[in-house]
Amino acid sequence: MTNSQKSGGLLFFGKAGCVGCHAVGGQSNEMFSDFKMHVAGVPQIAPAFGVGKGNVEFDGPGKDENFGLEQITGTSLDRYKFRTSPLRNAVLQPAFFHNGAYTRLEEAIRFHINTNNAARNYNAAAAGVDVDLRGRLGPIEPVLQRLDPKLVVPISLSPSEFSDLGTFVRDGLLDRAALKENLCKLAPSRVPSGLRTMVIEGCGDNDDER
Repeated sequence: MTNSQKSGGLLFFGKAGCVGCHAVGGQSNEMFSDFKMHVAGVPQIAPAFGVGKGNVEFDGPGKDENFGLEQITGTSLDRYKFRTSPLRNAVLQPAFFHNGAYTRLEEAIRFHINTNNAARNYNAAAAGVDVDLRGRLGPIEPVLQRLDPKLVVPISLSPSEFSDLGTFVRDGLLDRAALKENLCKLAPSRVPSGLRTMVIEGCGDNDDER
């Protein structure tokens, strides 16, 4: 690991407090998740329901909320809770949080640094989400009222500290074998049976050979 990644790791396990939910011990099996349900204060984005629009009717009086774990347990105490996402190879994700509210890893990390402020000032277009998710934002105050205590107090990081933290999550937790160019090499162009093999989306040569 580089010095920046190491510094970011120390922040992750220390001052930034990330390991409080993105755990590496016990049942987490070093996946950087406690696999528990938390209210992380994620902005509520939802497409309109109907023909040619969204195919899921959302929760709440405005049909623009996602009650999360409550949908499973039926208890209001679980409202807005979602499982902590593992961080191995997080940089390869196209979007972040349960609803894809952010499309850039650095912004998803920054959200955790000052959750109340980020949630209240969320802009779906600036976050890069698809057009059909930009028009309807559910109420955020009910979510923040249930915010996990670990996220209530903002964390003060200098620009260089934030950069190091991002470098650790982005590069330090990346297995380069999982990069598309490496995975595509594993896709066979033919099999012993002679039958047509699957088209692996995003693998250019793989696509051409089919």
